[in-house]
Amino acid sequence: MSESRPSRPVSAAQIAGILSSTLALFFVVAFAGKSLDAYRLSKWRDRLQVEVAEMVRQREELEEEVRRRQSAAWAEEALRDAGQVSDDLVRVIVATFTPSPLESPTRRASPTVTPAAAGQDALFRSDNWRAWQRLIWGFD
Repeated sequence: MSESRPSRPVSAAQIAGILSSTLALFFVVAFAGKSLDAYRLSKWRDRLQVEVAEMVRQREELEEEVRRRQSAAWAEEALRDAGQVSDDLVRVIVATFTPSPLESPTRRASPTVTPAAAGQDALFRSDNWRAWQRLIWGFD
């Protein structure tokens, strides 16, 4: 009928080999997943760096456009394009020229506050002075 095979004993080395093979397989799978995530992140970082560089370039262009539009020449051109100013109009801007001095201006000493002498302070504390203060300002 059916013959049964005799069971072979499993040694500790075989169990250790199976466990280490299983752990190695899990490690390889986890490592591959992390490597794939790192690759995706690096690609995402590269795309973001390109986007940031593009945004910086756009900002510089917009700032240049703002500076250009704040000029009188752009306003004049816009008015001319809108038909509000005729083409034969001549615009004259008078620019005054002030020559720079040949010599540098001399430095002046800044005034310093010196405390009043004790004798001068006593003059304003007299009874006559207080009477004048009451007369003029209405207080001491």
